Amino acid sequence: MKHKKLVIAFVVIDLLLLTVYLGGSWYFSSVLITFSRATLAEDAALSEDPVALGLSPPEEVSIAAGDVTLAGWYFDNPDAGNCGVLLLHGRSSTRYGMLRFAPLFWDHGCDLLLYDARYHGNSTGQYGTYGYYESDDALAALDWFTQRTGLPRAQVGLMGTSYGAATALLAAAKAPDIAFVAADSSYRDMKTIVTEQGVQQYGGFVRLFIPGAFAVAGLRAHFDPYAVSPMLAAAQIRVPAFLLHSLQDTYTLPAHSQDIYDHLGETRKVLYLTDWGASHSASVTTNLAGYQAYMDDFLAAYVPQFPPVHGK
Repeated sequence: MKHKKLVIAFVVIDLLLLTVYLGGSWYFSSVLITFSRATLAEDAALSEDPVALGLSPPEEVSIAAGDVTLAGWYFDNPDAGNCGVLLLHGRSSTRYGMLRFAPLFWDHGCDLLLYDARYHGNSTGQYGTYGYYESDDALAALDWFTQRTGLPRAQVGLMGTSYGAATALLAAAKAPDIAFVAADSSYRDMKTIVTEQGVQQYGGFVRLFIPGAFAVAGLRAHFDPYAVSPMLAAAQIRVPAFLLHSLQDTYTLPAHSQDIYDHLGETRKVLYLTDWGASHSASVTTNLAGYQAYMDDFLAAYVPQFPPVHGK
C-alpha cells in the first residue's frame, strides 16, 4: 500500500512538472513568435517624414509573397543612378525604422524599397520567424522591385538591421546574382540570440524552457528555429558583404557579426566594429557621416557598378 502511494505521488509530481514545462514552453513560444510590435502610426510619431529627409514622396505598394502580403514604400530616385536597394527593418519595428539608412544609397541615385516584414506594420502574417520565411519574402520583394524598376538583380542590393540584417544575409545566400548584402547588428543564429536575451531578461532558468519553446514555436509557425542561422548561411553567400556592429551593443554582442564574417565564403567582405558609443543598431544615427564613409568605400571597392555619391 505504501509503495502504491509513493508511485502515485511520483506520477502526480511528474504530471505537475510536465504541465508546468508545457505551459512555460507555450508562454515562451509566444514571446518568440507573437511578440509585441509597433504600429505604423506609432513608428511614424517617432520618425521624420520621408520628404523631410530629402526623399521623394513614397509610393504605397503591396507585394504578394507566398501566403502573406507585404506593405511598403517605393521611392523613385529622380537622379536615376541605375541602382536600387531594399532596406529591411528590425524586430518589432516597421519600414519607418529604415529611413535613417536611406541617405546611404539615395545620394548615389538609387531607387529604394522599404517594406514592413511579415507580422509587422501593415503587412499580413501571424508570426515572426526571425528570417526563416522572411528571407523568402525578401526575394519576392526583390522580384517585385526588379520588375517595377527594370533593374537587373546585379544592380540591386539588400540591407537590413538586426532581425532585418539576419533576413538579408539568409536571402543573400539564396541570391548569388544581387549586387551586395549589408548587415548591421545581425545575430549569428536564433538559438544563440534567444538564449542570450532570455537569460538577460528572465534569468538562467529560462535555458530549461528553450528546447520546449523552440519545439512549440516550430509547430505553431511551421518552421525550424534551429535552421535560422545567418552564420551558417554565410558560407553560401557569393556576393560582396558589408557587416557593421557597434562595440557598445549590449543587446546583440558584436561577436555575432564577427562569427558571421569569419564564416563568409566570399572574399569581397568588410567588417566594421564601430567605437562610437552607439547602442544596438544605432551606429547610423550616432555617426551618419562615418557610416556613409564606410559604405561609400565598400561600394567603390566591391560594387563598382553603383555610381558615386551625386556631386563627388
